Parts: sequence; C-alpha cells; structure tokens
Amino acid sequence: GYRGLGCERARPLLGSGGGMSEWSIDIGGVTVEPRFQQYVCSKEPELRRGELLSRPAGHAHIEAFFDSLDYPQHLEILTWQLEIKERFWASTECRMSINVDNALIETDEQRATFLDVVSRFPTPSTFEFTETHPMPPVQTSNRLLRDVRDLGHLTALDDFGTGLNGMSLLTDYDFDVVKIDRSLVFDITDRIEKQKTVKLINQMLGVLGKRHVVEGIDDEEVYRLLKKAGFTTYQGFLFFRPEPIEDAMARLKVKEDVS
Repeated sequence: GYRGLGCERARPLLGSGGGMSEWSIDIGGVTVEPRFQQYVCSKEPELRRGELLSRPAGHAHIEAFFDSLDYPQHLEILTWQLEIKERFWASTECRMSINVDNALIETDEQRATFLDVVSRFPTPSTFEFTETHPMPPVQTSNRLLRDVRDLGHLTALDDFGTGLNGMSLLTDYDFDVVKIDRSLVFDITDRIEKQKTVKLINQMLGVLGKRHVVEGIDDEEVYRLLKKAGFTTYQGFLFFRPEPIEDAMARLKVKEDVS
C-alpha cells in the first residue's frame, strides 16, 4: 500500500468492496460510484476526452457529501480515481479529467503527497481544481501546476465564472484548460449581453493560450450560439449524459483491458 498517505485501505481499491460493483468504493459507509461524461470537440471530432464523475449513493447533495470528508478520505478517493483512470486508458486511450478538491493541496506536505500519488499513475490526465476551497497563493499554486505538467498531465480551472473561480484565477494562475460554468451560458439565448460576454471570454482565452471546455450544454440553440462565438469543446446532456464507467469503457474500447 501507500505509506504515509493517511489511507487505511490497502491497494488495490477497485473491486475491494463485498457486494459493491468492481468499480465502486466505500467511504465512511457510503458507496461512491464512478460515472463518465464524454466531451465533444467540434474542431476535432475524433478527440476522445471526458470527465470522471464520483457519485455517492443516496446523497442528493453531492457537494455537501464531499465537503464533509476529511483529508485521508479525499486522498483515498483521489487514489481510487487514478486507478480507474489507468484501467480506463488501458482499454480506451481516452484522456480523463479528474476533480481535485483543494483541501488536498493546502500545505507543503499535502502538495508533496499529491504529486507523489499522481506520479504513480502515469497515463495522461487532466486535473480539475475545484472551487470548494481557495487555491494556495499564486506562486505556490503555479509551482504545483508546473510540477503536474512535468509529470505529463494537464491542469484545469473548474467552474470558471462562479464562486471563488473568477478573473484573477484566470489571469494569474497557470492552468492549461478553463472549464466555463453553465451559469455563464444557460440563458444565453435570451440575453444579448451574455452572448457578447462569452465571445469576449473566448477571445481572451485565445490570447492567454488556454484551452477550454464549456459545461452544461443541454440545448441546441445554446450550442449554436457558443459555436458562433468561437468555442469548440463542450460537455453536456445535448451530447452525452454521465454513464456507468463500465458502459463508457465498452463503448469507447480500442483494445482489451489488460488489468
């Protein structure tokens, strides 16, 4: 197992829970199941990417569940997600995005542990840093983002445009990808000012050299307006709904699972 990670469970995590699916994990008596939601890229239709979503059974308020976890539990979930990512890549060669709670990277020791865990799972990933807790100071965060990039991965700013993830994170922090929150686009069809705003955001991302994913695309007209504004990569029910990880792997499989 991982020494010094604060995880009571020994590896492997996958398939270790009696009565649970081979993909699930037990966290504090709650079964957490993985889902996968594929992205669509209008510029590169063959692009194979998507997000790994962790769903606690019986919890309507997902964010509240994850907010209630302690550091070892967050670390255990991260390790579980990375194991899924390795197995998923082995069959699909599809890059996964994985959410990272900022509670995992608050101290120097935690950041060192995070990088150590990530280094053990080398297939390419995108790590999305969420707004639940503030990011560390700019220089500290950018050093971490560079270290993640040096390990062969990308980093993403999640939920841009809501909560703590505002303009300073976009301009000061060295993320590779910006995920634009659905709150910026869901009513774009009725608000000309929002159409102008998202067009400017796309132009700014181009100037900054950042990739993007627009979240929450559930409507054909919203998609048309965003495409007109210059966006190319989308996530939403209009294209793919979250699906059980085994279903996604079967659909996207390019070779047999070697795990």
